[in-house]
Amino acid sequence: MQRKSKTRKRRKPGQSGVFSNARGLVAMGTIAAYAAMGASRPATAAVWKVDPNGNGTSATLPLKRFDIPAGPLDGAIAAFEKTTGLNVKIVLPSGTLEGFNSKGVVGLYREDEALGLLLDGTGLNFRAEDATTMIVGVQAKDTVSVTASVTDSVSMDKFTEPLLYTPQSVAVVPQFLIQDQGVSTLRDTLRNVPGISLAAGEAGAQGDNLTIRGFTARNDIFMDGIRDFGSYYRDAFNYEQVEALEGPAGIQFGRGSTGGVINQQNKIPQASKFVNVQTQFGTDLTRRITGDINTPIADELGGTAFRVNVMSQEGGVAGRDAAEIRRFGIAPSISLGMDTKTPVTLSYVHLTESDTPDYGLPWLFNKLAPADRHSYFGFPDANYLRTNDDIMTLKVQHDFSPSLSLHTIARAANYPRQAQITEPQICSNATASVPVGTVVKSLPTLAYNGAPCPYTADTPASEINLVNRNQIQVKSVEGDLWDQTEVVAHFKTRNMLHNFVAGVEGGQEISNPTRFSYSLKPNATSPAINTVPPTTLLHPNEDQPFAGTGYITSIVHTKSKSVGLYFVDTVKLNRLFELTGGIRWDRFDTDYSLYQPTPPAGGTVTAPVGPISRLDEKPSYRAAFVYKPSVHGSFYFDYGTSFNPAAESLSLSIGLANGSAEPEENETYEAGAKWSFLNERLLMEGAVFRTEKDNARETDPTNSNNIVAAGNQLVKGVQVSVVGRLPEGMDLVAGYAYLDSDVIFSKFFPTSVGFPLANVPKQTFNLFVTHKLPWRLNGGLGSNYVGSRAASSTVPYVPTSYAPNPDGPGYIVTSVAMKQVPGYWVFNAMLKRPLTERFEFQVNVNNLLNRYYIDLPHPSHLIPGAGANALIGVNFKF
Repeated sequence: MQRKSKTRKRRKPGQSGVFSNARGLVAMGTIAAYAAMGASRPATAAVWKVDPNGNGTSATLPLKRFDIPAGPLDGAIAAFEKTTGLNVKIVLPSGTLEGFNSKGVVGLYREDEALGLLLDGTGLNFRAEDATTMIVGVQAKDTVSVTASVTDSVSMDKFTEPLLYTPQSVAVVPQFLIQDQGVSTLRDTLRNVPGISLAAGEAGAQGDNLTIRGFTARNDIFMDGIRDFGSYYRDAFNYEQVEALEGPAGIQFGRGSTGGVINQQNKIPQASKFVNVQTQFGTDLTRRITGDINTPIADELGGTAFRVNVMSQEGGVAGRDAAEIRRFGIAPSISLGMDTKTPVTLSYVHLTESDTPDYGLPWLFNKLAPADRHSYFGFPDANYLRTNDDIMTLKVQHDFSPSLSLHTIARAANYPRQAQITEPQICSNATASVPVGTVVKSLPTLAYNGAPCPYTADTPASEINLVNRNQIQVKSVEGDLWDQTEVVAHFKTRNMLHNFVAGVEGGQEISNPTRFSYSLKPNATSPAINTVPPTTLLHPNEDQPFAGTGYITSIVHTKSKSVGLYFVDTVKLNRLFELTGGIRWDRFDTDYSLYQPTPPAGGTVTAPVGPISRLDEKPSYRAAFVYKPSVHGSFYFDYGTSFNPAAESLSLSIGLANGSAEPEENETYEAGAKWSFLNERLLMEGAVFRTEKDNARETDPTNSNNIVAAGNQLVKGVQVSVVGRLPEGMDLVAGYAYLDSDVIFSKFFPTSVGFPLANVPKQTFNLFVTHKLPWRLNGGLGSNYVGSRAASSTVPYVPTSYAPNPDGPGYIVTSVAMKQVPGYWVFNAMLKRPLTERFEFQVNVNNLLNRYYIDLPHPSHLIPGAGANALIGVNFKF
């Protein structure tokens, strides 16, 4: 089919691009100003952080053979002094060194490398006082090492153990990988984590939507350890790293966390001065610039530094002509007292998005409708997605001693959004799966006017003349006021070392959506007809002016107040064995109300609800065992519980408010192993796990107010991952997950038993590897595989053909099929080369083979992945 050529992207009247508006100018002006300032100011020495790989330290020190076993740190330092002849001066209060344990060091190392390995994971750092003396003291807080090494810890203080000994599957996506892949969103960052699958936004809540190990994690996204509740698409411009904690996480994070959680760790000020600028120009018309400027501004207050990250982007989506992305973000932060016992960091993130959104292509019964890959069924001049997020965070920490610290994180966040998005629909969705031979009362109906659907799963596109343009319109504000306070203590009882964390957190969350509809009934007996004109499947008219009668269907006000108390204790029984145990208690109290202004004639009348309320109080538990046969690895077993309250997503109904919908209860078992190789440069881990959800909520398909907690769901699986920073510029990130998901009981949908859960691919695989090439080039190649996914857990298969019932009214189902999207492979490549000491040229090519696949499924629409595209840019740093 011939497509008309487009020489430039469409814009709404009066709308200018990001790079020509004030925000873009401010962004580029800020970057230029800081670059100019930086060029005239001397650099400040960085804090010398422990780097077990020896990166950034002197390469002229001689190698020595060390054989220091794991054990108390004071004994390890004495052995280090004996081996090297150096004097190690401890600048800590008397007796506090006894509370630390060392992993030990075995093999050939430089003296500084060996000392770094001895101190790794203790929170202590070292520096050379002179040729014969090393000084060991408290590591400066709120600093981030800029050396490149395999990440060995989670950023949050509630995780006290190194990753190697943390009894849980933890995938850390570091900043170097984000930069090498040229990704700009949380969604693309998470493609590097096995066991995670992505989905399209919901009708009433746009933004990032994903499942972790088979269970929805839409409300399990955190930022710096606090829930990031807003419905928006998250940008990666301010990420230090992204942490995916899969498996039991209810103790540390509270409600939800069935399959795990995602934590976005933001950048914070550092002690050294630098400026990093990255640019990207794409074949999909992407124009993106980011700046990362850090400068120390005072030493009199114990170390003060300021950092700002800025981003501006405008572009399209390869293969989806009408979709547009426009974003602007700024994230300043300041740290005070960095070298004192009470460091303070105040940070702010502002992210604005103004997109022409795309809800892709329609279903045709059980599969993707035979639409052209490039077809856009919406109204580019009338569809929009606007978010305007503001997130303010204050972190204060006080170290009473190296063995005892207290920190608090307070946050105020506001997430306004407005959206009008067109969802293409052909026929109505089946409300239940029915076997072949079942008699049904009626045929599926057309989504546009409720008439019987004349199409089959094999109807060609040229014969489908009614594609409904369902308008999803919402205006909402989500908000969050939260505080989390934790104490971390290291102490001994009966010669056993305890790493103890106790915390209390609480606050309030609000959600106030206003939703609209464009459906009217011509008379009292006819079905509702969409007042927005339909189109055809083969030739959707993008230039057709938007028309329709819109009205408000509901105005909702929700406020949830919650509090959680928890503690986790890791007991080191001896050098070989560790036990971890914890308990948490949560109280989740929600008030909800809904009303509707008088609708126009023929409009849907929504019954008012509330005010109603729901209170859930429930404990969660955690227990784990770790066996450490070597300083290089561990084996573990982990058990944990969590729960999902009825109003988890800040939404209630009469059915949820009554006592019939108790919290969903989740139970996870996991056993695994972790091992490091090549002088801690390669980390491998694998796990087998089992997660079962009891009391899964189900809504009666004939009565939306009848909601019961009666279902049971199960996911079993295996997961392995490898992360390495190897010689010759070789970086390696790989992962594989096998998930076996099943509905094991359902009250309202018994035919779903034995079928997989929604959006859960049986297999996922990710790989990205880089290596040095001739002519100072560095190349990278990656791939992602996602297996086929079912559209729904309650209606996994649908009827695809019918015959008249010879024995009476109705129709006989003659064939059924799974409603699912097929699996796919995607391949990506990267090439970069330094031009000077400060400039670097980088090219990323995504979807090398231009594969046509469904990236983000939803039960009512399907969003294709981007076609082949290239991003070309120059990175500047000093």
